[in-house]
Amino acid sequence: MKRILTTILIVLLMGAGVSLQGQALGSFADRLYVGGSMGLSFGGRVTQIDLLPIAGVWLFRQWTLGVGGRYSFRNERFNLQTGTLDSQTGHTWGASAFTQVLPIPSLHDAFGIGIDGGPLLHAEYERLWVATHGARRTTGLVLLGVGWRQRAGSRAAVCMMALWNLTRTAYSPYPDNPVLRFCITF
Repeated sequence: MKRILTTILIVLLMGAGVSLQGQALGSFADRLYVGGSMGLSFGGRVTQIDLLPIAGVWLFRQWTLGVGGRYSFRNERFNLQTGTLDSQTGHTWGASAFTQVLPIPSLHDAFGIGIDGGPLLHAEYERLWVATHGARRTTGLVLLGVGWRQRAGSRAAVCMMALWNLTRTAYSPYPDNPVLRFCITF
């Protein structure tokens, strides 16, 4: 597993070196961004609310590093362990570190077409503290994926990603792969 993660990190770092000449980013404050995503799921059996704030810094025009947080509330109205209608409530807190590489930040700038966005590669480590079924557990997850980053103004952007959870654990908030994530940054 370490060999796979090392290889992926090297590929991401090499991708950051593509087309960096002549791309000034401005002051440190101009390179910072904040944003995040949220999720709501209401149904007959499960209610889940997710809040995922993020903050990051652009090291180069094509490479960013960031940190994030996570809070999830989950209420299941059917207990799978006992087969009864007993309600179970769980809370998940966490923190993450991530990196993104944009091989082509803007198709418009690169090829002269009217699309001011481009593909992205994403790698993330997430550490979670899960409180459910009367117990508390800690777990770490590795997420890798691809996506699209679309500019929505001079600083704002919208990202859509498909991530794969490489760490199989019963305490993951991601029951299936791929994990679809939509976020907004400013």
